[in-house]
This record gives sequence, C-alpha cells and structure tokens, in this order.
Amino acid sequence: MKILRTYVLCEHLNPFFVTLGGLTGVLLLGNTVKFADLVIAKGVSFFDLLRLLIYLIPYMLSFTVPMACLVAMILAFGRLNMDYELIAMRASGIAPIRLVFPFLTLGLLISVFMVALNDRVVPSAHLAFRQQLKALGIKQPTAYLEAGTFIKDFSPYVMFVYRVDGQMLHNVRIYEPQPNGPTRTVIADRGEFNPLSNKKQGVRLTLFNGVVDEWDPIHPGSLQKVSFATYTMNLQSDQQDAERIGKKIKELTFQELLEERRRLAAQDIETLPVSLELHRKIASSFAPLTFILFGLGFGLRLNHQERLTPYLWALGVFLCYYLGSVGMDVLALKGWLSPWSAMWIPNFAGILISGVLLFRTLNR
Repeated sequence: MKILRTYVLCEHLNPFFVTLGGLTGVLLLGNTVKFADLVIAKGVSFFDLLRLLIYLIPYMLSFTVPMACLVAMILAFGRLNMDYELIAMRASGIAPIRLVFPFLTLGLLISVFMVALNDRVVPSAHLAFRQQLKALGIKQPTAYLEAGTFIKDFSPYVMFVYRVDGQMLHNVRIYEPQPNGPTRTVIADRGEFNPLSNKKQGVRLTLFNGVVDEWDPIHPGSLQKVSFATYTMNLQSDQQDAERIGKKIKELTFQELLEERRRLAAQDIETLPVSLELHRKIASSFAPLTFILFGLGFGLRLNHQERLTPYLWALGVFLCYYLGSVGMDVLALKGWLSPWSAMWIPNFAGILISGVLLFRTLNR
C-alpha cells in the first residue's frame, strides 16, 4: 500500500509543478508587458525590470499555489481514470478512502508553507518592490511621470507635463505657490532630468525656451515675466530615500499586525483594517487544503469519458472562492460580519462542500 500511495502522490507532482509554473509565468508575462514601456521608451535598465518581476513572484504564489493544487488533483485523477487505474484499485480491494489521508497530509504541509510565505516572504517582497520603484523614480524620474496629470512629488512645486517622450518632457508647467504672494510659474517648451552627484540631494531639471515669473524689485510682492533659453532647477522628492519608505498594512508580518492592532486599540483608533489583513493572510494560507479536499472528492468520481467538465469545475471553484472572499471582505467593512468570520467563511464553506462530496463519493 505504501508503494501505491507513493505512486499516486508522484502522479500529482508533475501536473502540480507544470500548472504552478504555467500560471506564474502567465502572470509574470502580463506584468512584463505592462512594464515593457519602461525599458523601451523610458530607458529603464532590463536588470531593474527583472528585479521588479522577481519581487512580484511571492505575491503571485499566494494565488497560483492553491490553483495548481486543484488543477493537479483533477489532471492526475483524470489520467488515472482514463487508464482505468482507479477501477483496478477498487477491483483489487483497495478502498479509495486509503488515498485520502496522504493528500490531506500533503494539503496541511503546503498550507504550513503558505503560512510562512504570507507571514515573512510576501510582505518583504512587496516592500522591496515599492522600494525598487521609488529607487527607479529617483534615478530616472521620467519613468514614472505621467503626462496630463498634476505631479506633486517635488514639494513645494506642482508640475504639469503635456507629453513625455523618452527622457524628454514637452510643454512643461511648474507652479510654486507662495504663502504671501502670487503663485510663481515656470513655463517651458522642453525639459529633461539630470542626476546630481549626490542622489540624496535630488535631481536637476533643465528647461529650454520658456518664461519664468521672477520677483519684481520695483514692485515688491508682484512678479514679472523673464524669458530664458536655459533654466535649471534642483528638485527634491518628498520620499527621496527609497530605503525609508513606510510599511503598508499588507507589508506587515503577523507579529507586526498584532502589535499594530494593540497600538491602535490603545489610542481608540479603528482596528478593522488590521484585523481583516491578519485573518486574510492566515485564512488564505489554508486555501490549498480546501482545494485539495475538493479535488479529492471530485477527482475520485470522475469517469474516463469526461474531458472538459473537470476544468470548468476547477475554474468555477477557484472563482467562487476568491469572489466569495472579496464579498466577505465587503460585508466585514460594513460591520455585518466580524473580521475572523468573514475571512474564514470561504474556507469553512469549501471544506464543508468538499467533505460532503468526498463522503458521497466514498460511499457510492
């Protein structure tokens, strides 16, 4: 029996890793396309882009590992049914229930791995991703300047750029509000950023062919327009040091979330968002166990004629689970459910449905 259990488990390894690699690759490809403009048009280094994609992988695994568990169960049991191996096991007097416990153990092990991933790796990777984005913004500000919007990252200035073409800014407007006077304005046809020797001092913006409002020495408190061919400004980002970016709630470990919740409660501040994030991370870690249990109940009742139906079921279960999680999150934010119940209901519902399905399968 030990050999048989090992054989069935090994049958699931190949589809698991193939599905995991495929799903993660598709998500990475989607983000690669999104970031491609940074390399092609805005001169961001390919290695900087590669680092961004690597930092995204742990977050992607929190979705692709549970999905890979479900698909692997259906693929493997589908193959065993097509080759009549499950029928041969039953004919040899081996009850299907003897295959259940190894997979439940496997599901628990994967869930423990996901707990560690969601507690330590995902928060650190998400923070590193934002730090890398900020570092890119410091090295090459044009990479993250969006044309047609007011840019307030360089206090006290407010910048508006009509078009960004690679490293060149076109039709630039810079406004400097004054506490005791009119707003100072700089208008230029073109502009470009140049790094300073000390990056912590900011960046130098060189403007070409424009006008600037300067203080009128004859009439204090008023401005006069002065034309220029070249005009330089040193700009300091509000978050110039990428290493000092504050953590968001999703970037906190379990221990840090508990400490943050205690700190907020001591100050009579609403702790609901922190509690939701804590229970979300823990509950989502046990999604692999839920999906493996469903895969057992569904996979053992497959027949060799079925082809497309199992994959539709897999997609349906996956969508129901995560859409249900989103719905429970909304109910918790409205105060209709407690944070722990909202985040754990999808797991409890999935385990209950899977348990009933597995029970009926084993007793038919």
